Amino acid sequence: MDLSELCFHLRHRRGMYLPDDRYGTAVAFVHGYEAAFDGVPLEGFQEYVASRTGQAGSPIVWHYLVAAEVMPDVFDKGLGQIPAELGTPLTDRMLDLLEAFLVDQGGRVLSDIADFRAKRAERDRRSGRARGS
Repeated sequence: MDLSELCFHLRHRRGMYLPDDRYGTAVAFVHGYEAAFDGVPLEGFQEYVASRTGQAGSPIVWHYLVAAEVMPDVFDKGLGQIPAELGTPLTDRMLDLLEAFLVDQGGRVLSDIADFRAKRAERDRRSGRARGS
């Protein structure tokens, strides 16, 4: 799974990958994805988010910068104290930033299931695999 597929699944099939709608759960999933690929897919994302949230040069980790846009006291309370009703909008904002970062890095956003299937088929074709066999 590459970054465009991760964003697609979290935007269109979130319930298949996350057990709840909390922002902290989505952040943990993205950090797990990043760790699985030794940080490569999100290299530069910290700086990108800092600049896009008006905090250029900030050493504060990106997921707190995103949360602070709607809940400035997140630094004192922590991600676990974000109200449930903010989980989905914050996760959507995180995905907006991930997709914008992807585009800025020369990638493209998968906008619907047809896009996703076409990308998957192209990857399978290049690797010599055929789906369903």
